Amino acid sequence: MAILAGWLSKQAIPEAIIEERLLRMAAVLEQHGGERAMVLQPGAGLVTFADPLASLGTQQNTTLLDWLPGQHTFVYRRPLTGWHPLYYVQDWPEPGDLLFASEIKALLAAGVPCRLFLPALKAVQRYGFLPAPWTAFTGIEVVPAGSLLRWQQGRTLVRELYDYRLAPSDATEARREGVSDRWTAILSELDQVLRAQCERLLSLPAAPLLVFTAGTGAAALSAELLSWAAQQELGTIPILQVATLAFPGQRRAYAAAEALAERLKAAALAIRGVDAPEYWLATLDALEAPCAHTFPLALHQALHTAKVESGGRLALVGLGARPLLAPPPSFPLTSQESTELLQCYGALLRGRPSRHQPHLDEEPQLWTPEAVRSLAEGPTWEETRHARRLVRKALALPQSWQRWRYLDLHLRLPDLLLVTAQQLAAFDQLTLAAPFALPELAEALAPLPPAHKRLGLAAQTSDESQSQKRVLAMLLHSYYRAPVRGAWPATALLSAPSHSLAAEMTGAVSLSSVSRDLLAETLAPRALAQTGIFLPQAVEALKERSRGGSVPRELVLIFTTQLLCKLFGATL
Repeated sequence: MAILAGWLSKQAIPEAIIEERLLRMAAVLEQHGGERAMVLQPGAGLVTFADPLASLGTQQNTTLLDWLPGQHTFVYRRPLTGWHPLYYVQDWPEPGDLLFASEIKALLAAGVPCRLFLPALKAVQRYGFLPAPWTAFTGIEVVPAGSLLRWQQGRTLVRELYDYRLAPSDATEARREGVSDRWTAILSELDQVLRAQCERLLSLPAAPLLVFTAGTGAAALSAELLSWAAQQELGTIPILQVATLAFPGQRRAYAAAEALAERLKAAALAIRGVDAPEYWLATLDALEAPCAHTFPLALHQALHTAKVESGGRLALVGLGARPLLAPPPSFPLTSQESTELLQCYGALLRGRPSRHQPHLDEEPQLWTPEAVRSLAEGPTWEETRHARRLVRKALALPQSWQRWRYLDLHLRLPDLLLVTAQQLAAFDQLTLAAPFALPELAEALAPLPPAHKRLGLAAQTSDESQSQKRVLAMLLHSYYRAPVRGAWPATALLSAPSHSLAAEMTGAVSLSSVSRDLLAETLAPRALAQTGIFLPQAVEALKERSRGGSVPRELVLIFTTQLLCKLFGATL
């Protein structure tokens, strides 16, 4: 993740004042390591932290940042899949100013008011994550994936820069594309991108490469390809450590990972999940936002434990493969209305049965009367320019699976998966390598329709030189397994086709096993009254529902919001 911060003003603010504010932000960011560099001039300043390992692990084909001090111009380009989030505040501390950083905590350290943005909580309740450009704090936004931020002489502009192309531009082009040639070209590009990623990883200094997997899926395949490339090109076996995490009663989660480690002659690290208060505190400190899933907690445990036990700094994950290759849910996104399209998408993320038409009024009532009034007077995420653009482009796609994939690649992939993984990895000074989340690979795979028979045919070849393409085609085939009818759980997020690491990690997480003191203190009526957001009776009802079973996502949202307010000192 790119680590940087800056302050731009159209006024000639003295360099000493600029430096003082930058140093406050740098004190937050330097905890992630890297060599610091600072540039100052009257009215502008930039601080960056360079890490050669990070640049090799997530190498981009485009320039992220352009700063032209002589023209009072700053440009930031966020990659399409969601790498390198950048948070910013417009018109603060003075009109025309722009303050930005790769972490929200750095902006708060610079003096930005720490106020909770209540409409953001409603968005988390609806989608299970916080979609861009919103954050949990009033006035602080994030550059959406695939967008450009430009500041020039006191004016800030955010616009679309990159996008997926899921359908041919016209019928003539569609007919001109030969089906077999198209599949061959896509598999060839997939092969090339993964090979290039392997070459970059093999060029790194000898150190354990942490492979986070339940033993199958994209991360496991990437590790197999890396091992094969090392033996073919270097005649060596890479230093790998296969790490997987499971909770009590999930012994089967270790078996496939142990088998993978044995095949790769790698060390195996079996991590037993513990729902401890210190993990919750660290997770929310890194995420800087509430969550509706326990998956971030478990992912933090996996990353943190593997880093401590191995001393490795590079983590290989399968993020991106499932949104790119898995079939859409059984309930189709066929609505022609923008509001209904997002309602359906949000309901499908909540795992609603396909036979039921989702409605917003089915959402549980969590809010105090004061919060209800504030929400009624405030904006909704669906009204943002970014949301309207996504809906307009999704509705222009002719097929339901294309609409689902377009929304998922623009929302869940960058705003839940990659943001969560990057922030948690940065917390432990880990660099992520996620081949299937590379923009060039995502753009190549995004147009693939759910037609597994063609993939099977593409895999049938006896040419030894095509062995890697057969493996890749088999991977694609495995991701087209149909989901269980009526069940599209938002917790099945990472790499494996049937049992992903995220599903294993979240399957047995329960708030009831959190320290009783922390849980009681955070959800006590007095604590709820201090924040003034949630109804105590609603909290009690949700706690009753969670006894002896799965935890409602609304209770996770309430617990993490309360804890976030306490950690950051946020107020409404």
